[in-house]
Amino acid sequence: MRTETKFIFFPSNNTPNFVRAAVVVYWIGFAVFFFRIVHGTGVPPFLTRPEVEGAITVFGLLFAILIFHAFVIMRLSAGKLWARNVALFLTAFFIVTTLYRLFASGLSSEHNNVLGLIIFAAETVAGVFLLTPKSTAWFKSKID
Repeated sequence: MRTETKFIFFPSNNTPNFVRAAVVVYWIGFAVFFFRIVHGTGVPPFLTRPEVEGAITVFGLLFAILIFHAFVIMRLSAGKLWARNVALFLTAFFIVTTLYRLFASGLSSEHNNVLGLIIFAAETVAGVFLLTPKSTAWFKSKID
């Protein structure tokens, strides 16, 4: 049995607006995450062998996380219930860790800048959008 996977980056027009808005927010969050990784890490130091191995490991892990994140958003766009559950779990994890960092270290320009707080608020709202009755009904109707 062979299944064909299509790359669906954004939901179709018959998708509830809350789901469409959540997908857009998740893609924006993905872009910010990608930019922060590229901007924050820069060029790895390639001076000695342990530094090369560490840099390759870190970039490999970050690359794997980015691929998984993009895959979940694409499957969310396709209406997969498991992708919605994974997105909700990751959003809840993001909320808990961000709130912990805010209360533990306070609001600093280094860890929690304005863009980070905007993404935090937007992804929180996107998670709520995925829990609306219309969104839930749409995901349940897409079960194969």
